[in-house]
Amino acid sequence: MHAESFNALFGTSLIRVEPRPAATVILMREINDRHGFEILMLKRSTELNFSAGAYVFPGGAVDPDDIQLASRCLGINDAEASKNLELDEGGIASYVAAIRECYEEAGIMLVRPRDDGSSGLGSRHLDLRSNQVKEKYTELRRLMNEGMVKFKDIVNSNDLVLTAADLHYVSHWVTPPGGSRRYDTRFFVARVPESQDVLHDEGEIVDSLWLKPSDALRRFEEGELRIIFPTLRNLSAIAKFNTTEEVFNWASGLTNIPTLSPIRVYENREAKFVLPGEELKRS
Repeated sequence: MHAESFNALFGTSLIRVEPRPAATVILMREINDRHGFEILMLKRSTELNFSAGAYVFPGGAVDPDDIQLASRCLGINDAEASKNLELDEGGIASYVAAIRECYEEAGIMLVRPRDDGSSGLGSRHLDLRSNQVKEKYTELRRLMNEGMVKFKDIVNSNDLVLTAADLHYVSHWVTPPGGSRRYDTRFFVARVPESQDVLHDEGEIVDSLWLKPSDALRRFEEGELRIIFPTLRNLSAIAKFNTTEEVFNWASGLTNIPTLSPIRVYENREAKFVLPGEELKRS
């Protein structure tokens, strides 16, 4: 068995491409009657250049504007966020990006009105059960996805705050060299607000599923769902837990989270992805 960079997945490039900061959220919800919990997975359009047709968690690249919402983040500041992500500064932008992408791709708003009065961690979120409120933020989301308004403007003009402290950092993945697109992605876990429903954007995202992590892994093994390697590994990490509370307890205890960058290996002429060192264990 031998290993090589997984150029074939993303194409090859003679130009050195620096990874772009990105953020992803594993959104979870409890199942009634203590039957475990489910996670949200979104299907990317087959027309996209990156991970086309794959089922992923809500997420995307950090935008330059994201850092401008640092003062609107509830329960965590940039110094604390940067310490969590082991950065000198600017870590809060990843938290903002994660929240923004949930809204862009899935219609989930991890925000609340500033005058809500709740304390921060675990605070109630914007209630979208009212048709009037739901229609308002659905239309604003459409305008945002069409580039006619920015997320920061929606937040500021409606005097919202981001419940950033409710996001728990769990893993760090970097696309290996060789492709024309590379991402330096921080993965978070969070609960979906009970007062909101998922509405995928019908653009980049063409389908959405709520399912148990173990069911997602099974459906991948059966060839029903296409799931990329980092997503699989994060699914495997949380599949061993029975409740979202157990996931959060695990996440809150994580320290010195390593940076992971997979490689492609061949076994019996079949390509697969592993982490560095795993190909030696399998030899």
